[in-house]
Amino acid sequence: MRRSAAGRALRRHAPRFRRPRPAATLAAAACLLGVLAAPLRGQENERALFVSVLDEDGSPVPGLAPDEFVVEEDGVEREVLRTGPARSPMQVAVLVDTSASAAFAIRDIRNGLERLVPALAESNDVALISYGGPPRVLVESTRRLDRLRDGIGLVFSYPESAGYLLDALVETARGFERREAPRPAVVVVASEGLDFSRYDYRRTREALQAAGVAAHVVVVQERGNIALRGDPFGFSGDVLQRDRALAQLPEATGGQRYDLLLSTAVPDAMDALAEVMTNQYRVVYSRPPGLIPPETVSVRMRRAELTARGTPDIRTGDGSP
Repeated sequence: MRRSAAGRALRRHAPRFRRPRPAATLAAAACLLGVLAAPLRGQENERALFVSVLDEDGSPVPGLAPDEFVVEEDGVEREVLRTGPARSPMQVAVLVDTSASAAFAIRDIRNGLERLVPALAESNDVALISYGGPPRVLVESTRRLDRLRDGIGLVFSYPESAGYLLDALVETARGFERREAPRPAVVVVASEGLDFSRYDYRRTREALQAAGVAAHVVVVQERGNIALRGDPFGFSGDVLQRDRALAQLPEATGGQRYDLLLSTAVPDAMDALAEVMTNQYRVVYSRPPGLIPPETVSVRMRRAELTARGTPDIRTGDGSP
């Protein structure tokens, strides 16, 4: 290997067979630590999002490069460092409406779950939770398809039962947060009706965002459903908070929403949702050091025909896709 003239000059003037002085040793060690610490500091300044990118038909778009994404924190654009398929397993809670309002759709909901759950459980952990009446865990988080199918068989609409959707969302989010789930998501299957939860929309949104949960919503609307908007039991339920949660939580948390006019469309919607959830990106971007955490993080695409929704990876580690 050829050596520089400066390097040869240093060797000629250096004393031979002399041990380095302690001060010089410490200085060299300090330089080495500085070199090693630099990439670690860089990693500490990296943040990530789990992002769904859809075309105009609502289908996932693969193979996108980093320069096609725009990530902003509080409206300030950040440098996108790298992107790749999101490979880490999801922890998915499927929340199913079993209230009286869902009676007209319950068979189609079960058929839809038979399509969604196997597609997710292949490489992700899935739990089933009902919220007709106080939330009830039908199947604990698992990948065992036999247990999940047994749980789907327990999905019925219970007469004279009201919905407790917001309670189910908050309790599920807090469970994810306690377990430090690295990539949590909820799928809400809902009819339209009253909600008797003690939590409102604001507290529900905060609980989901604190745990880094993406909320996906499938809402079944059908004319002639007598329990759709009324209160058949004479109690004082709240339709506004439930409607607000169903309408705004997907966008606020990086999830998707499907509005269905007929319950027979539930299985096809579940197929589409499973495809979206299992074809996400992990987008890694740089945040300048020393900044106060932003209030808002958003992602969009440079191409107008593509749409993106992202959920912050609040447990960003090494920043690898």
